[in-house]
Amino acid sequence: MNSVSSDFSPLFVVPRYGEDIVGGAEELARRFAEELLRRGTPVTVATTCARDHHTWSNHYPEGSHLINGVRVIRFKAETKIADHEIGRIGQIIASGEKVDEKDEKRWLLSVVSSPDLIEFLRLEGRAFSHIILLPYLYGTTYLGAQIYPEKSYIIPCLHDEPYAYLSSVRETLLSVKGLIFNSNAEMSLAKNILGEGIQGSVVGLGFSRPRYDAAAFFNRYPIRGDFILYAGRREEGKQTPLLIRYFRRYLLETGGDLSLVLIGSGKVGIPYDSLAVIHDLGMLTQREKWDCYAASFVFCQPSVNESFSIVLLESWLCGKPCIVNGQCAVTADHVRRSGGGIAFNNYEEFAEGLALLLENRSLAYALGEAGRRYVLSEYNWDSVIARLKKALGVP
Repeated sequence: MNSVSSDFSPLFVVPRYGEDIVGGAEELARRFAEELLRRGTPVTVATTCARDHHTWSNHYPEGSHLINGVRVIRFKAETKIADHEIGRIGQIIASGEKVDEKDEKRWLLSVVSSPDLIEFLRLEGRAFSHIILLPYLYGTTYLGAQIYPEKSYIIPCLHDEPYAYLSSVRETLLSVKGLIFNSNAEMSLAKNILGEGIQGSVVGLGFSRPRYDAAAFFNRYPIRGDFILYAGRREEGKQTPLLIRYFRRYLLETGGDLSLVLIGSGKVGIPYDSLAVIHDLGMLTQREKWDCYAASFVFCQPSVNESFSIVLLESWLCGKPCIVNGQCAVTADHVRRSGGGIAFNNYEEFAEGLALLLENRSLAYALGEAGRRYVLSEYNWDSVIARLKKALGVP
C-alpha cells in the first residue's frame, strides 16, 4: 500500500454525499475519500444535507458526521429550481440557445448552493492543502472555486451538453489550479471547449477485486436464464427508456428467451405486457449488486452523458461483455481501448451486437475477460492514487 504525504490534507466539496446516494460524481468522491483515508490521509468532505438531486430538499441533519471513518460536514442546501423564471432560463440553456451572463449565473447558482458551506470554505479552507470540487455544474463548485483558486482543483465530470459551453462554466474551469479528468475522452472534450492549453490530468477512479456469487442472486430473485443488466440512475438523461424500447423490440422481432434487469435509483415505466421479462429491482446492497453483475449475461450502458461510467467498469470486473452507446465518446473509448464490448449507434446495431454475443458464447467470455484485464491494469488503486498525487503535485 502506497503512503501519502503527511502534508496532504484534502477537502472534497460535493453537493451530495453518502452510501445511499446514486450518482457518478458522488460515488467518485466517496470512493476517493475512503481510499485516501485507508492509506493514512486525513480527508474531510463538505457537502449539503440534500439526498435527491431533483428536489435538493434537505434530508440529512446538519453538522459533522463520520461515514466509514471519513469526516463529513453537512450544510443546508438552497435551491430555486421550482422558480418559474429560473426554470425558463434553464430550458433556454438546455435547448442550446444563448442567454446573457447575468442569467447564466442566476441559473447556475439556483440549481443548488449553500451559503453556510461557502462560508465554511472562507473561514476554514486555508487549513486544507488542496480543495477538490466536483462536479462542474453546481453553485457549490462555482462559488467554492472562487475562494482559494490557487489550491483548488475541479473534477468536472464533463459531458458534451449545452451547460458545458456556458461562459460562467468556462471562467470557473480556467480559474483553478488544475482540472482532474476521469477519462481521455473527457479531457479531449475539455480541450475542445476550453482550449489546448488547459492545466489538466487524467486520473480516473480505482477499483478493488470484488467478491460475488451469481448463484446467490438467482436464489434471491425469481429470475432465470440470460439477462441484460442496467445499473445506475433510471431516467431519460441516462437513456433507460431507450434501452427498454430496444429490448422490447428485440424480443418482438426475435422471440428470444431473454430478460432485462434494472437496478439503481429512479422510477421505471415498464409496459404491462413486459412485466414478465423486465425486472425492476431498485436499490440493492453492495453485495447484492455485485452478485447481480455476476449473474448477468451482458451489461448495457445506453447513456450518452458519461465522463467515466463506474458501472461499466464494475461489470467488467465481473467478466461481463458490454454493449454501450456509440454516441458516448467516453464509453465507446473504453470499449475500443479494452476490447471488452460492442458499441451501437441505432437499434439495428444493438440487435446485431446482442445476437452475436448470445450466439457466440466464447466471444462473449473473451470480451468480458478483456474488460476485466483492462480495469485491473488501468484502474487499480495504486495506479490511480499515483496519478492523483501527480496531478495535485503531492510528493
